[in-house]
Formats: sequence, structure tokens, C-alpha cells
Amino acid sequence: MAKKKFQARVEVYFIIYIATIVSFFAIEGEVKHFKDSQKKILLEVSKDKIQNLVMIRNATDLHSKDTINLKVQLDGAFDKSTFSGTVHLNPIDAPEELGLKELTYPLSPKNDDPENKTFMAVIPKSDFNLKAEVLYRMSADISVMPDEKLVELELSKSYSDKTIVHKIMDAMTDVGKISLDKEFQNILDPAGGAIQAPFNITVDRPKVSIVEGLPWEVRVIIGGIVDADDLELIATRGANLVGKLDVETPVSVVTGRGRKDGRVTLRGTRLSDEEVTEVEFQLQVRPPLWLKEPTVSEAYVGDPYIFEGALRDIPSSETSIRVGGTAVRGGIMPGTIAQLPDLTEEGNITFQVLVDGRDVKGMTHRVSVVKPPKPKISVNPVGRYGNYLTFEITTYGKNNSVKRFRKKGGIGSTKQLGEAQVIGSRKIYRWEVELEEPFDNVESQEIKFSVSDQNKGNTSYRKIFIYNY
Repeated sequence: MAKKKFQARVEVYFIIYIATIVSFFAIEGEVKHFKDSQKKILLEVSKDKIQNLVMIRNATDLHSKDTINLKVQLDGAFDKSTFSGTVHLNPIDAPEELGLKELTYPLSPKNDDPENKTFMAVIPKSDFNLKAEVLYRMSADISVMPDEKLVELELSKSYSDKTIVHKIMDAMTDVGKISLDKEFQNILDPAGGAIQAPFNITVDRPKVSIVEGLPWEVRVIIGGIVDADDLELIATRGANLVGKLDVETPVSVVTGRGRKDGRVTLRGTRLSDEEVTEVEFQLQVRPPLWLKEPTVSEAYVGDPYIFEGALRDIPSSETSIRVGGTAVRGGIMPGTIAQLPDLTEEGNITFQVLVDGRDVKGMTHRVSVVKPPKPKISVNPVGRYGNYLTFEITTYGKNNSVKRFRKKGGIGSTKQLGEAQVIGSRKIYRWEVELEEPFDNVESQEIKFSVSDQNKGNTSYRKIFIYNY
């Protein structure tokens, strides 16, 4: 009887064991199915998100005598070297007897610049029956590979969670090439595109006065050209004075740095009809000049300090001052004035004037920071009415002043004459001293006194003077 009970118990455990194994595999299958579903969802999200990072923007046509240059502009995070694409031209309402069909042309990069995302198709006008005056609907289809770095940069703008960004980036290899197509709203007229406006170029500054070593800029106004691809602009004279020439319409920009005087001549060519025109401007380079040359070369501990670094003919909005040295914490201050709080330690301060963030050669000033000296007493006082002497007493430091005038001998009375004269960081006092009548009618009197200031500086004075009876 006990044996049967044992067998029944074993059978029950075996059934539980088998059920557990079946359940485990069932759960494992569900998990795998869930993971596969998640991966498919992520792939679709990634594909949609990455695909949206590339866009066909517009198409413009530029006509010359024999050809039409069709320009297609793209935006987005793609690798330009992987681009392939075509444009399609379909006749609109063309008579059947003309037998016109769709025309297809390959697109090629406008230039080798990886940042330039313009693509061109060169279309011979001989491919059209110009006399039929048929218009064409334009469309394009392209394919490109996403650019990993650009995609990551764009995704980081959309998602603050880097985990999401990395998951989409991991799925990018499965996305593969991005394929797009677009029908443009504008219509191509093969017989159109004639430029009627006269072609001319002018500059906004015929004479450019520039400080040596600083950047300059001249704006070139273009008339008679709509598309920059129809314009060639080069410097035929003074090209060594030009740093960069950005050709755009209706305004191109010429920039450089003031190295020497010279004349720059620009030649513009309208490529569609090869019409040529020229314009020129004069560069006048001069050395930098202080508006008010700094002369103070010494500052005192405990005083604030103001440096004025304005340059002649340079706006304050373009100027800044770099402050450095051992007596201050360095930094750059906008404008032409560097205002420092009370100085706390000895050392030096250097001021370098910057224009557009660049050092201006020679426009540097250096100041030594020292502890204020003790009060100074003039050696030769000015006599008045025989026995009255006027001394000049100088204290150093904007926050300093005479604290005490102490008589030590030979002096009858003293008084300060008026207010102190302030000159920069100095204060000059005028102090009147009366000689005390000497004993035994001797002909001279020795006077002694001391002056102390707020900085605990103390200076003593002692000298013999003739007494007038």
C-alpha cells in the first residue's frame, strides 16, 4: 500500500515538473516574440525618423543660350558622396501629334564642398520643341545614405534621453539608403528664362579706411542676376589683399585684413550671356591710434582702477579689453573701459585692446600695482608774513587722506588751507605753520612735526628756520 502512495506522489511531481518546463518555454517564446515586435517597431520608428531628416526643398531653372541648368536643393543629415538622383520633365497638355514624352536627366553635385547640398542637371535646349511653347512639370527622385554624425546631432536635438538616440543610431544600418521623390510646384518653360534687366555691380564703400591688422568688409551689390549660379565674381587686381569672396545675390561680400594700402578691382561675369562689368574700391591702411593715450603707469593697493582703451575711428561696440597680470584675475571686458574694483595685492596689470575679438598690435598698456607710499612733505615751504610757512603734504591713494598733523616742537599754531587738491590717486594739502618765538631771543627756531595718513603711514619733518622779530 505504501509503495502505491509513493508512486502516485512521484507521478504528481513529474507532472508539475513537465508543466513548469512547458510554461518556461511558453514564456520564453512570448518574450522572444515581444523582443522581435519591439525590434520591428524600433526599426520602423528609426526609418521614419531618419527619413524625415532629409528633404528635397525646391528646383530652380537657370537659362543660357543653349542649355538649362536645373538646380535641386536638398536639406538634411546625409552623406553627399552617396547621392544619386534624377529629374523628370513631363509635358503638360501637349498635342498628341508632337509625340512628346517624359525626359529624364541625372543630377550631379554642384561642387565638391561637402557642406553644399545643391545638385544640378544640365539640359540641352535642343531636346525641346521650343516653337511648340509646351510647359513641363518637374519632379525628382533621389537616394542617399544617412550621415552618422549629422544624424546623431539632429536626433540629440529631438531627444534628451541618449538611450533613445543610441537605439535609433543602432538601427540605422538596417534602414539603409533613404529614397525620396517630389513633384515641384513650379513649371519649367524651356523657351523662357531670358534676362531683361541690365547687369551691374556696385560697392557700398568706395574707400575703406582700416586700422592695420584689423579685418575689413565690403558689400558688393549685384544687379541683373537672380541666381548666384549665373554669376562669376573674381578679383582681377589686388587679389592678394582679399581674404575671402562670398558670391551671392543680390549681395556678395568681400573680406580681408588690413595689411597695406592698395586698390581692389572686381570683375563680374553674367554666365548666361557672358556680359562683363567691373567695380573697384580703395584700401587705406593706417596704424592704430589711441583716442586718449594712457599715461598712468602706477596704481595703489586699496584703490579702484579705470582704464580707457578707446581707439580713434573704432566703435566701442566692436572693442573689448583683455585684462591680465599678477595683481588681478584675468578676463575680457566689452567696450572701451575696463573698470577694476579696489586692488588687493601688489603686482602688475596689463590691458590689451581687442577689435572684433582680435589683438590690436601695439595697443597695450601696463600698470604696476604697489602699496601707497607714506605721506610726502615738501622740503622747502613758502614763507608768508615772516614767521608763517606753508607746506605741501601729499597722500597717495584715492581712498587715503591726512589723518593727523602732530606738532612736536617749535610751532605756535597750524591750520589746513582749503580743501585738498585731487590729482589722479594723489591728494595735495596746503598746511600753514606758525613759528614759535625762540627762547633767549636767538635768531632761529627749529620746528618738528609729523603727518600720518589713513593707511598708517607716518612721515616726520625737522628743520631750522630764521625767526623774524
